[in-house]
Amino acid sequence: MHLHSYRDESRSRHFDLIGHNWSIDLITVTAAGILVVGFAGAIAALLVR
Repeated sequence: MHLHSYRDESRSRHFDLIGHNWSIDLITVTAAGILVVGFAGAIAALLVR
C-alpha cells in the first residue's frame, strides 16, 4: 500500500491511497466523511430538541 499524489487537467492535486487491487481518492473520502458527520449532527440536533 502506498500514497500517490498527482495533479489533474485543472491543476487540482489529488492524493490516492493505492493497495494491491484498489485505489481510494483521499480528498473525495474526506469530503464525503465531513458531509456524513454534518448530516448525522443535524439529525442528532433534531432528536435532542
